[in-house]
Amino acid sequence: MSSVFDSARQCFKSGATAEGRRVLGEALRRGLDPESTERAGRLLQKHATGGLRVRVLGLCTTSWIPPVLTAVGWGRGVALSVTDGEYDNVLQELDRHEAPEILVLLPWSQRLFAGADGDAAVAGELAFWEAVWARRRGAKLVMVGYDCPLPGPLGVTQSGLSGGRIDRIRRVNAALRERLPAGAVWVDLEQAAGDLGRRQMYDARRYNWTKQPFSEEGILHLCRHLFAAIRALTTGPKKLLVLDLDNTVWGGVVGETGPHGIAVRETPDGEAFRAFQQHCLGLARRGVVLAVCSKNNPADAEEPFEKNKDMVLKREHFAAFEASWDPKAQAISRIAAQLRLGLDSFVFFDDNPAEREQVRQALPEVEVVEVPEDPADYVRALEEGLWFEAVSLTAEDAARAEQYRAESERRALEEQFTSLDGYLRSLEMVAVTRRVDEADLDRVVQLLGKTNQFNLTTRRHGADVVQAWTDDPRTVPLTVRLADKFGDHGLVAVVLGVPAVEQTLRIDTWLMSCRVIGRRLEQHTLTELGRAAIALGYTRLIGEYLPTAKNPMVAELYDQLGFVRVEEREDGGRLYALELEKLGEEEDFVARA
Repeated sequence: MSSVFDSARQCFKSGATAEGRRVLGEALRRGLDPESTERAGRLLQKHATGGLRVRVLGLCTTSWIPPVLTAVGWGRGVALSVTDGEYDNVLQELDRHEAPEILVLLPWSQRLFAGADGDAAVAGELAFWEAVWARRRGAKLVMVGYDCPLPGPLGVTQSGLSGGRIDRIRRVNAALRERLPAGAVWVDLEQAAGDLGRRQMYDARRYNWTKQPFSEEGILHLCRHLFAAIRALTTGPKKLLVLDLDNTVWGGVVGETGPHGIAVRETPDGEAFRAFQQHCLGLARRGVVLAVCSKNNPADAEEPFEKNKDMVLKREHFAAFEASWDPKAQAISRIAAQLRLGLDSFVFFDDNPAEREQVRQALPEVEVVEVPEDPADYVRALEEGLWFEAVSLTAEDAARAEQYRAESERRALEEQFTSLDGYLRSLEMVAVTRRVDEADLDRVVQLLGKTNQFNLTTRRHGADVVQAWTDDPRTVPLTVRLADKFGDHGLVAVVLGVPAVEQTLRIDTWLMSCRVIGRRLEQHTLTELGRAAIALGYTRLIGEYLPTAKNPMVAELYDQLGFVRVEEREDGGRLYALELEKLGEEEDFVARA
């Protein structure tokens, strides 16, 4: 391990800062022990600039969290600029410093356990945190729950009864979760500590010396949960789980045993694989897209889904199915192209360590699960990565897997047509455009937080901002839903138009799902926006393109739609204008519902 740090330091010393960061990032991606993780984080804090601004404030000492959280983020390919505040000075720190992008709040139990009156203690903590939430000044919120390292003098049995320590912890956590501001993420410290084990999670000597209650392993475990919460708030959960088949989805090699000889029945061998399939099916039902990537003859790989009645997963649960003898990195890249998803939204699960290593090296954007040898531990291995943690789940999420499966059928149809116009007409697309309402609010905020590629400005507005605009009759906040003959895409576009000078409507935000790129929905959306703007008396639209690393694909969108450039900036940003009287009625192949 010292060679990693020696190499990184040599890079930093010679001025090869990017290479030094890469060396540390690769080591973190493969996994370091807690002490080495903190060490890597401190080096990165010195030599990595920029990143998402995160501030950690707590009722205990938090100074060990910034380097470890920095390292955890870097190992996941995300640059974080993490700072913390003074011990037990949460309110003072909020007023003293600029608001961060992400605010992490870490309670501790010293006040909760101080008095004899449990009701008063719980009410006091709730009032304190509500006052903190009110002062966060637009920062996105990660709220950590309380935990009880030891049950206290009442013992385990009595402490769970009214007035005991465990009872107080559960009551204050329930009250906080119930009143948590919309869009905030709750980190369940009780569950996280129980999963690791409280003897490993906490260190009483550290708390006595420094008021920092966590062990080295506990800090790393907590930071993994904090990063999962931050990812949920920013880019959202991973979208797609790629599964191997032989000895992963089922036991045995189907090419040798046949579809009925694989281990999926209710036997000691088959139970673990059935449990893993059931877990994956649960992920699919909540919106995680499933795909197969197997080194197999295609016919052999398909047979168990067709002929083995003990299979929990069915062929229709997979949006993409790659069975070939090509390197798996190539097959995964084909899946990404087929579904029009970025590789950074993929998680790869394969029992073969050689295949995992090939994907790690060829596709560093893909998260590769370190799969244990015993299939009974597969579910835990997948859950421990926290890849699919979400702020909230909507009906749109639950429908996603079916939407991507239908997308595969659309792509197959597209290959049959010699012209794009003919293909688009054959889809029989129908769109519903409507003003953002309460039913759409959670989904709109979710899309604002995670859509990056087709996003003209990438502004991350919270629920309070969007709600204020929907309540203002002069704004034009629209959603677009799209369906075609293969199925319903759901809510695929959001446009937020706000009043500017005179009779001008400014397009603050325009984003669309990658699933519908190339369908001419852009023209249809502009036409609907123009109609809504004209109905409110606007005569002009102002559009803005703000460049990011993810959105070059829409750099010329306003040019293509007939807007006129009125300003070009040094950072590549542009301002556009369109007189609504010049809004055309070009064929967009999308019917209005």
